[in-house]
This record gives sequence, structure tokens and C-alpha cells, in this order.
Amino acid sequence: MNLFNTKILFIMILSIIFINNSCEMKRDALGADNEIRIICSELDQHDIENYLQMIFKDTLFTPEPEPFYFLRFSRPDSYDRLKKQAQVVVAAIHRDVSNPGYVLMKKILSKKQFEETENNDPVILAKNVYSKNQLFMVINASTKEKLLKDVETKRNYIRKHFDIQFRERQSRFLFHKRNRNIIVDSLKLEFGWTLNLPWGWDIIKKVPDSNFVWLGNEMPYQWIGIGWNKGRITGNNLEVGNYIWDWPKQNYKYIRFSDYRFDLKNTTYNNYNAWRATGLWETIDIMEAKGGPFRSYVFYDSEQDMTYHLNYLIHYPGNNKAIFFRQADLILKSFKLK
Repeated sequence: MNLFNTKILFIMILSIIFINNSCEMKRDALGADNEIRIICSELDQHDIENYLQMIFKDTLFTPEPEPFYFLRFSRPDSYDRLKKQAQVVVAAIHRDVSNPGYVLMKKILSKKQFEETENNDPVILAKNVYSKNQLFMVINASTKEKLLKDVETKRNYIRKHFDIQFRERQSRFLFHKRNRNIIVDSLKLEFGWTLNLPWGWDIIKKVPDSNFVWLGNEMPYQWIGIGWNKGRITGNNLEVGNYIWDWPKQNYKYIRFSDYRFDLKNTTYNNYNAWRATGLWETIDIMEAKGGPFRSYVFYDSEQDMTYHLNYLIHYPGNNKAIFFRQADLILKSFKLK
């Protein structure tokens, strides 16, 4: 079944299976935005986990690998307790009444919908089924081979919806008017650009003559550096790579980037053709060693004939950094020129 038919099935599920929920005032979905709650039987868990790991394979190296999403498995008898979580996956493969996941699938899908997913596309995505700002996914596959057959074509489609879900929920939290930072206005007034900074961020250093602003936050330690230079420095990857590589030494002074896991690629940034660098950073020549992952965006604005560099660093040893890293990406992409 193609994606168009899949969308039709979304509507069917929302209008038929869960119609009783439309009469209720839905509350905001529960749970962490970097967790996916998977409800399936122990019999199906291995195959479902394998499939989802192929979909959600994005990893942040800190330098230890950290997944962007944590897969949390629960059994079918927890369905009523977990169905209002922010990201829910209900799955069944083995066709047997002794499989509680299969029995649950029979309950939540109508006969027609059950047969449709069993015989055609086994994956369904729907929003706001049991709660607001929720993403609800159903996997009803007759065999693991059938489920894995289209994983390459469905990966980007599924991941796109989960990433949109993450961005929307996190943006509501980060950029809520009650969370607004008062330094935003002063930065706009002094430098002519804006950056949506949540409460807690502060200015560490301003060097107007050097076109550099250094922002910081604690718990965990996070830094954003913003620099701008006259002219275009985005011609090719070698030129951009050298510019990014030298930038921390010139501005942070005691920080350098590592060539381990360094990745530079062409991308888009707020409608600009840009470069994105990701990798690891470390301190040099100081008593207390620090380090962690970093991300940089470099783009050229032709109207001002200026190259801009936005850089993010985090130091949070022994703790998960991926969610802060993704939050920072939303902050960096809120940057706007006059």
C-alpha cells in the first residue's frame, strides 16, 4: 500500500477505532520526547526491536555513542497505562492467539483494518489519538520478512514524523513566552540579529571589534559561539573545513576540535545554502580537562556580504547529552538577521 493509502488509513483509525476519544478533552501527551514506548509481546520483541533500530539509527558520538531515541519496551497488558504517552508503538508479528500482542491488535483494529495492515502495508502512523501532541504508530505484520521488506523506503518517512514531533514539542517548551530570555533584545539592539534563547542562558563574552559573541548555560555546561566575517568563506569543503577548524582557537582560545568523528556536509540552514560540522571538542592548556560533542553551521548572507558561524558545545560527562544537543540545534536554527 502506498503512502497515500496509508494516510487514508490514518483517518480511518482516527474516525472509527478511536472515535470515542473525540468526545473527551485530551490532555497533553506524557513522557520524555526522546523516548518511544513500544508495546508488544516478549515473543515479538526481538524482531520489532531490530526493525525500529534500523529506523532510528541516528547516533550522537560524545565520544561514546548515544541514541537520539531510547526504545522502552512494555508488554500488552500495559496498553491502557501507556497509551497516552507522547510516542507510542503498538506491534505484533506472530499470528497466534497465545501471543498477547496479536490479541491486543485484534482489539484496537477493526476487522477490515486488521486485514488491510496484515495483507498490505503493516505500518500506520496517526497523531493525537489518545492525547494532544502525540504520535501513535501501529505495526501489524504477518511475518518479520514482510515487515523488513520495505524498511529502506519507509525509514525516512517514519523518522521524519518522529523528528517533527520532537521539534514541535520541544519548541513549545524552549520558546514559550514565559521562558523568554531578556538578553535577546539587547543582542538584537547591539548586533542586529536575533536568537531565541530560553531562560538560563547568559552572555559570557562580547567582542564587537572581533565580531564574536559567547553565550553560556549551566547544568549542564553548554556554550554557543556566534561569529561573523566580511566576505564569503563557504566556497568549498576545504576552505570551510579550515575556517571551522581554526575558529575555536581564535575565539574560545583554550578549545580545539578533534579529528575523531569529525563530519562536514553541505546542508540547508533557514533557506541558506550552508555547511554543517559535527564532531568532538576538547580543552587545551588548562588544569581541568573538558570536552564533548559540538555542532557548527556556517552560511553566507549575500545582502550583507557576511559569513556567519554558529557553534554549540556541551560538557556533561557521564550523562545523556543527545537531547540537549537536539535542543541546541533548535536554538541555533532560530537565528535571524534583520
